Amino acid sequence: MSDSIGQAIADLKQAIRSTSAFTADQALAIAALIPDLHQFIAPIAGADSENQAAYSQDPRFALTLAQSAELAAHQALRTQVYAAHLLESAAAHTLTTDELEAVRAGSVDFSEPAQCTGQRPSFRNSTDLLASWLCLEHFEAQRRTDSAHHVFAQYDYQHQAYPAQFPLMAQRFRDASLSPAEALSVARRLGSLEPKRTEFAPPTTSTVRDEQGQLLESVLNLEMDEPEPATRRKAVNLVIKTAREQLSQEQPEAEEGIFRKGLRRGLIWYEMGLRPVRAELFESGLAQSDNPRSGAGQTAREAFVDEDAEAQESAGEHPDFVTDEEATSAESTDSADSAPISPAARRLNAVMNLLELNAKRLKRLQEAMGKRAKSQDSSPPETADPDLPVIKPQVVVMLTLAELEGRAETHGITGHGFRLSPTELRQTLAKAKIIPMVLGGKGELLDIGRSQRKHPGYMRLGISVRDRGCIVPGCTMDPERCNIHHIWFWSEGGVTSVYWSAMLCDTHHHDVHAGLIKVIPDDGVPKVILPNFVDPTQTPVRNRYNDVQAA
Repeated sequence: MSDSIGQAIADLKQAIRSTSAFTADQALAIAALIPDLHQFIAPIAGADSENQAAYSQDPRFALTLAQSAELAAHQALRTQVYAAHLLESAAAHTLTTDELEAVRAGSVDFSEPAQCTGQRPSFRNSTDLLASWLCLEHFEAQRRTDSAHHVFAQYDYQHQAYPAQFPLMAQRFRDASLSPAEALSVARRLGSLEPKRTEFAPPTTSTVRDEQGQLLESVLNLEMDEPEPATRRKAVNLVIKTAREQLSQEQPEAEEGIFRKGLRRGLIWYEMGLRPVRAELFESGLAQSDNPRSGAGQTAREAFVDEDAEAQESAGEHPDFVTDEEATSAESTDSADSAPISPAARRLNAVMNLLELNAKRLKRLQEAMGKRAKSQDSSPPETADPDLPVIKPQVVVMLTLAELEGRAETHGITGHGFRLSPTELRQTLAKAKIIPMVLGGKGELLDIGRSQRKHPGYMRLGISVRDRGCIVPGCTMDPERCNIHHIWFWSEGGVTSVYWSAMLCDTHHHDVHAGLIKVIPDDGVPKVILPNFVDPTQTPVRNRYNDVQAA
């Protein structure tokens, strides 16, 4: 160590220890210095070995550096969670756009008070701000905010502060001799066992107890005193597992639902958990489908076929871009697949038949409403959709014009991101009820569009296929829950067409009308321009989240 660097480090340590309180500029200067120091100590991987210091090959240096790096990582994690806590406690998401741009540019005057908007803020909460500002996934930003609730403070709907949810884990988190990651891991697992807090209920500390009535956090805190890591992890896992099983017996509805488990062996797998009453209802339906004496049982023993599609196939109808040979191949494949039906397949057919019955019920109700409107010598407004408690499943397959002209030699993608093999795609295109959406080279719609006030169903379907959800980068909202936005505002003389429309979730739709986000058509594939404090380059971008194929 040269004398100048050694003296500088000694002076810096002395200055830090002798300072009772830092200014904002001083604290941020030190925080910015830390990554520079780490980069100096650990140069870019793959650097020329000749330029590396001689001490880097000393095993004693490597061991000591590993120890220091571990302590630095622990403190970095504490600082991360502390920063998330400060963002929420200071309501940073309410900063004005001018203040946000100043922070991004590094030109903040900390001697002046922060300016917060009294109107709708740029971000819904501190989690959204954290995710956008640091380019984090929303789940990672939410995880940091939740961690701050676990070990720093909680807030109610009026932004009143409450103590940390897990006080014992908070003590471990702050203890410099212990791993903060381990304390946060246990706190997160404890949080998953806590009852869900309603919107207006005040936050509370840990409430879950074990079978003996002891506070579960206290039990885990004792188990975490075990010095041996493997033994400690095993003991903690056992306590959590026992508590989860107990909770499942007391509150089975907490884990009820249908869960998509991903792609395995060419099939999309789902897992379903039901309460006993619902399970009995479900089993009753399956049992009826398994009864060979009932009509439902006979239907379930046949391959599932869409009757409307079957009627059109029997009439020799199929899309004009599907050859007769491909249609015949699809029909023969259906016949081959309908041979033996296993009990599991019968149960699946029963569920699929229920979905088909639901769609038919919707069609009959709509026809009945139309007849009633005609009998009353009035027609319902074009913008009114019947509010019926039914769903209408449909299959949408997306393919490019090049794929279509190539007779679907490549794969296709369904509306929910499932990949179809070339064989499945050819067979699917031959089905009369399948809705093919033809996209151009940039993904723009080629064959849907007309003007009127409200987007008709076929136009909304086309826009949802093109955009596949909210077009703002990073948004994960499904297309079914999004709005269709007029890029050229209707109030300013805009038209209703596919070209001038884009799909946005409620939040980002409000952001557009509030002037925070701009939407441009960009030759039929709309893009957004984010605020200056998010993207100083003002480059038009588009959400790529939904381009990633579903597993």
